[in-house]
Amino acid sequence: AQISMIGGITGATVAPLGACAGFGTALKMADDAIQAGQIKMAVVGTTAPSPHALSVGAFYAARVISHDGQVSKPLTEMRGTHVSGGACIWIVGDYEHCRSLGMKPLGLEVLSVALSSDAEHIITPSAEGPQRAIRAALDQAGVAPDDISTWDMHATATPGDWNELQNALRVFGDRPLMTARKGSFGHGMSVCGGWELTAQHMGFTKGVLHPVNLQGNELHAQIAPYHDCLVCQEGTGVDGNIAGKINMGIGGINACVICRRWEPEERE
Repeated sequence: AQISMIGGITGATVAPLGACAGFGTALKMADDAIQAGQIKMAVVGTTAPSPHALSVGAFYAARVISHDGQVSKPLTEMRGTHVSGGACIWIVGDYEHCRSLGMKPLGLEVLSVALSSDAEHIITPSAEGPQRAIRAALDQAGVAPDDISTWDMHATATPGDWNELQNALRVFGDRPLMTARKGSFGHGMSVCGGWELTAQHMGFTKGVLHPVNLQGNELHAQIAPYHDCLVCQEGTGVDGNIAGKINMGIGGINACVICRRWEPEERE
């Protein structure tokens, strides 16, 4: 409501809830409405407050939080996530309509967003739930698993990282370059997917993957054998045109986003 008043935006205002998959859930609603011709543009965003004793305490009680005061890095000691706050706002819209207003695309084209629910456990993702979201997003985008050049993980620095990596390897093999950014941004309770997608878009649109706050020698022993497909402190160049991202929220909510790089003539 505050954004609509500041921007003088008079369309419908809704507040979807998707926990840590909140940004993907909001993006899905906007994408569906644009594809259906119901709207031409949407302001999409999520926000998470600064860490509070109640939210930190809840995660501590669930035994998934890092409690030693150090920055928690995914794919390393699996000692828990660390909570952070902030916001992420996007403007998405119909390509032709936005071009008619003199706009140029920024980032990547969103090809599809798919949601699923584990219906299994409040904290621990299942194997089947995220895979349903991934395969549905690929089908909707008309993209084969081999087309994915880079994949961004949810990766919370808990044992779930190992399960998530295995899920990705089952679908994609070790071909895509994989990133896990909560060691850089922290774990926003609804906004983490927005931060991570933005980092993916801003890098991949230029053919690079921005560095991740992770050294190769920090990787967990079980994960180290897959080092070649994991982006670390150095960052890296990347070929191809298709990127994927998943977020897995408390309550078993999964949001998968598939995007592609714009062709030069589309951008210009």
